[in-house]
Amino acid sequence: MMDKLRARYHFQPEKNWMNDPNGPVVIDGKLHLFYQYNPYGAAWGNMTWGHAVAKDLTVWKRLPCALHPDQPYDKDGVFSGCCVLKDGLPHILYTGVQPEVQCLAIGDEKAERFEKYEHNPIIVREEGEQLNGFRDPFAWQEDGMTYIAIGSGEKGRRGFAFVYRSEDLKHWERVGELCSGDDPEEDMWECPNFIRFPDGSATLLVSLMKAQGVFAMDGTYRDHKLDAGPLRPFDLGNSYYAPNTVTLPDGRIVNIGWMKETVSGRETAGWQGMMTLPREVMQYGDGTVGVRPVGEVARLRGERLASKKEFTLRSGENALKGVHSRSCEIFIEFEAGSQGQLVLELCKSERGEEKCVVTYDGVSDAVWADCGRCGGAKARVGGYVAGRGATKLRVFLDGSALEIYINDRETLTTRVYPAREDSDGMRLYAEGGVRVSRLQVYEMKSGYEEE
Repeated sequence: MMDKLRARYHFQPEKNWMNDPNGPVVIDGKLHLFYQYNPYGAAWGNMTWGHAVAKDLTVWKRLPCALHPDQPYDKDGVFSGCCVLKDGLPHILYTGVQPEVQCLAIGDEKAERFEKYEHNPIIVREEGEQLNGFRDPFAWQEDGMTYIAIGSGEKGRRGFAFVYRSEDLKHWERVGELCSGDDPEEDMWECPNFIRFPDGSATLLVSLMKAQGVFAMDGTYRDHKLDAGPLRPFDLGNSYYAPNTVTLPDGRIVNIGWMKETVSGRETAGWQGMMTLPREVMQYGDGTVGVRPVGEVARLRGERLASKKEFTLRSGENALKGVHSRSCEIFIEFEAGSQGQLVLELCKSERGEEKCVVTYDGVSDAVWADCGRCGGAKARVGGYVAGRGATKLRVFLDGSALEIYINDRETLTTRVYPAREDSDGMRLYAEGGVRVSRLQVYEMKSGYEEE
């Protein structure tokens, strides 16, 4: 029997556990994505680099694993990292465990086979350092050299990111610290992603272990240091973690995150975890940073299930009556005003025993998702967004995946686990009256080449 909670167009392995996306890189016009994978079960362990390649950023083909924990310096896990193209060959920089050290593996031109560097590890901690972690290298090019940020922290004091640089990817020099936090509770910064913009500004993404979320720091980059403002949530949900970022040949900055499970006990399904859709990270004219799905996602649209223009939503109505899907994109452009509240129910059973409720509150300019009546986490997730009058929501439902994009700026990522066969209905209504200029729903096609 087909597992209706598995993804149809979000990437995930055929079975077992997956977590962090690793080393996204474009080779011969295709996006290669590696990821943390357990080949032997649906719980975390035996960390290996899985491998997949995408055509048009959206149609995936699963490939054999790229790296295994088979050397003394990585016997306890081949942890997260990045991939750099040098001399026409992919060079993987990753963390070997235990202890945590940075290592190098070099692939062939097609990224089909990788050989670990004979003189690994290439970076170790400096003698006497008491660090809470030392992992997840992320690379960028600067001054003709390769720089990497490495996530770290001091227990009970702070999290921070080191900066190293190299000319040949084999011999590395510590430059210093990129930037540092001041929260003693968040004393380890995982998976730092350093994103630079043409005007000299930059954004650092870090995944915080205790908060179990991704946060951003925006600022100015100079002399290998980021002078940044406070941490801000980079996603309003409870499933997005450990993203990885790649700059495409056309200049777009694309980010993919791990969609972790939001409830326990999911290993009984034989799999856990999937990836978000590829997201474009953009800088707007006012200096703010926003996120939207890459344009190629529209190529996955299949049958149009609903299309309406210029109407007013009211309480007790359902603008999506008769529409059923568990694998779709919903686009809503509306004006909530200062009093209106738009409500979208997904995965709704016939009598409403199960449903996920997404709410846009025009009073407070906030987006919330409540999945507690649909097998998800009991507490609703979401938060405040910058009020901008006319609002655009793009909602992607895919088995148990739920991604919401607000005005091509904020995102909310969460999971739903409906158990009933009839939980595929939808309802769209409003409290206080909401003017909708456009409503469209598309069934989505498979995002897998082999299907």
